Amino acid sequence: MNHQFKFLTLPHRSGEVANVFIHGYSAGHDMEDRCALRKCIPSSLHNCINIFAFWPSGHWSQFSDLSSKSILALGRLNFLAGAGAAVADRAIHFNTSRNRATAMGKTLLSQLESYLLKCHPYVAKVNLVGHSLGGRVVVSALLDLVDKPADESLEVGDVLLMAAASKLSGEDALAISKRIKGKLYNAHSNDDKILLFNLGESSAGRQRVENCEDVPMYKFGHTDYWPRLEQVLRESGFHGYKSGLPASSQPQPIIKNPDPVVADHLLYDLLELTSERVRGQVAKHLRSSSWTTLETDHSLYLLTKEFQLLGGHCLVNLARGRGLKYVQILLMLAEHYDLVSELHDCAQVIEMEALLISKCFRSSFGEGHVLASKQDIVKHMDAMSEKGYFEQVDALAASLTVTSYFSTPEAPAPEYQKTTPAVTNKELALASTSTLPALTELISTERIKAAITNLKSAVKPGYSALIPAVAIIFYARLKLNNEGLF
Repeated sequence: MNHQFKFLTLPHRSGEVANVFIHGYSAGHDMEDRCALRKCIPSSLHNCINIFAFWPSGHWSQFSDLSSKSILALGRLNFLAGAGAAVADRAIHFNTSRNRATAMGKTLLSQLESYLLKCHPYVAKVNLVGHSLGGRVVVSALLDLVDKPADESLEVGDVLLMAAASKLSGEDALAISKRIKGKLYNAHSNDDKILLFNLGESSAGRQRVENCEDVPMYKFGHTDYWPRLEQVLRESGFHGYKSGLPASSQPQPIIKNPDPVVADHLLYDLLELTSERVRGQVAKHLRSSSWTTLETDHSLYLLTKEFQLLGGHCLVNLARGRGLKYVQILLMLAEHYDLVSELHDCAQVIEMEALLISKCFRSSFGEGHVLASKQDIVKHMDAMSEKGYFEQVDALAASLTVTSYFSTPEAPAPEYQKTTPAVTNKELALASTSTLPALTELISTERIKAAITNLKSAVKPGYSALIPAVAIIFYARLKLNNEGLF
């Protein structure tokens, strides 16, 4: 069980107080959801340091291979039996996540303190905000804090529980209130039907709790708290909230049915801000796919749209008239390279790109390639010229074509560092056959798997164009150094 939090400090940070936000079950599970959660933090909190604490909460739709096979097998015999098995499996999954939330809470403050010492050593106090099972994480952390001396632990100010999927007695609330330096708020709603599934416990998120600052949120459903966070902050009086800012009194207009191309700001906005040379490189790699209709004379809008259309299933995209968002494409490629288990350590898109691109170079050219390490890829990219990096990406693109298995493409070695000679795709493909057992022994199983993955990239529609295009976009994001696009 992974008990590590992934902390992310949001832009517009200031002050010596940190607000720490903890999500619940089926939230923060992938990059798209993490980006959505970040957007929920209102500008009225920009006078503080705002940090998200992501934890492996699980998602109701993520079945293990064993569960999926068992449910499908029962479903073939009897539909009701299969449906019942699916419900039972999800109940067990939620209970496992609930137990994990309690365990994660006991490590929250120690991990948070280490993060603050490294990234924000001037922070003197933290406020905690937990939603759903994130509220359970917070309650567990504070109950663990009660018995510890005040001078040996992180100072906690205000605590806001939102729809907490946790039991909290008046006695425990009193003990917590005496231990923290601020107030303990309980935002709850009797209209929250989701918390009725928290079997075996009477959730604080549905009722008033003694010795807590009572914050009733009328007609609030379980999923209303994040998109309406500003309202919860205003009604609770949470520390750091500035109700006098214009954003608080003037509701932001909601754009219905936004253009999916322009709305994909992690791609569209980045391409708009980067240079024409970089956009030309992206277009060049996209045009290498027979699945694109991009002409030499390309516009920003068409370039973004063609990139999105290469993601996912081409027939599905054709039917609905649009492709996938950039973060969805990154997830698709991460699954292709078997990186899903490592995505928890990525709180920003640029980290996900670094993980993916380093794996791509490693798969094509081996561990010795200068860009094969996630930890060092940014450092080596900074040391390269733009032309030098583009040459590396061109070599990567060449290694992802079917013809590379009948030739010997190699990545050019940077002038400042020599790379270990790479085993070519042709050699790996030959080694994976039964006719050359001796060569197979000389080449690791991992390299053979990498060659098979590269072959899949070559034959899957759009992959051989998307991967080098993402590598160029990663370079553009790194050079722009715009936190709003991370």
